[in-house]
Amino acid sequence: MMTKRTKKLTASEEDLMEIFWTAREPLTSVDLLKISADRSWNGNYLHRMLRSLTKKGMIKVCGTVQYGTQYARQFIPAVTKEQYAAKLVISKGIKASAIGAVTAAMVKESSETGKEVLIEQLEEIIKELKCKDTKEK
Repeated sequence: MMTKRTKKLTASEEDLMEIFWTAREPLTSVDLLKISADRSWNGNYLHRMLRSLTKKGMIKVCGTVQYGTQYARQFIPAVTKEQYAAKLVISKGIKASAIGAVTAAMVKESSETGKEVLIEQLEEIIKELKCKDTKEK
């Protein structure tokens, strides 16, 4: 989980996280080098980014895979894309009390199809919160 002290990611780190979020499976540095062949990342740079993302709590080691005579660590995201986005919003000084205004702004920026899905999701969240509130009373 991201902590309040987690630093903002660099553009390359965000790009690498996008690969993790899209992959939806554990990835090794070998996998990442293949996937990112169109980028100018070399092995050393990729390892530095992996180390940095691990320190920032964005990814975690989840196992190892053998490649020939060596082993490579497998990584998975420790934070969802939505959790990272929420952290960025909070880091910009937007408080939890502004969730309604932020959501309304997101709805206005969404496509018509996106609005329908978002409204359904919001209705489900409201329903869950009301049920939880009723159970606590």
